[in-house]
Amino acid sequence: MKCEIIRDLLPLYCDGLCSEASRQEIEAHVTQCEGCRACLAEMKEEPPSLTLSHESETEARVLQGVKKKFSHKRRRAVLLAVAVMLIFSIVLVGAADVPQPVAYTDGLVTAELAVDEVIDLYYHGESYDSFHGFSREVNGRTAVFLYFDHTLRSDVMPDREGHLCIGNGLLTDFETATYQVSREVDAVYYLVGDYLELPGLAQTEFEQAIADAVLVWER
Repeated sequence: MKCEIIRDLLPLYCDGLCSEASRQEIEAHVTQCEGCRACLAEMKEEPPSLTLSHESETEARVLQGVKKKFSHKRRRAVLLAVAVMLIFSIVLVGAADVPQPVAYTDGLVTAELAVDEVIDLYYHGESYDSFHGFSREVNGRTAVFLYFDHTLRSDVMPDREGHLCIGNGLLTDFETATYQVSREVDAVYYLVGDYLELPGLAQTEFEQAIADAVLVWER
């Protein structure tokens, strides 16, 4: 039998898996062939096969399953954390644009009448986002009502100049908003409220709604 065939059979011979006839043939050959004898000796000196037993394979599968399970949990935890951060960011961005009225404090707004009959209003509070205003008759006099608001975003922005003007039928700060008001104004009030609803209230309801208005200026 040729050396190539013998060496192909040597692994089976070492594991005791070859037939009796092959075993005898291999043993007879290696007694006469120094090369095949050396090859057989090397195979016998090799460490045991690392092939996993059935129990080891089962343990490996269990460990792999546990690893995958923890990997899935970790991935879900990361995705959940990202989702929470995203929702928080969206809420924070939305909250940053929600206007809150600036409550009146002493000296918050001052006013003076210029020589050209323009009423100059000065806001002395911290930074504001915008302001609201309208005009309506009160006790036979035309009054302008206004208030300022702020947001989380405006709180971290540089303070605005805070200079408003009432003249030529306009109330404006030339920066955030302009409202049409009466041309003849007798008084200016600071009043926080619903400026979409207030102008349309019946007189009695209106007078009740403006009970907390603060007089800022009057002619």
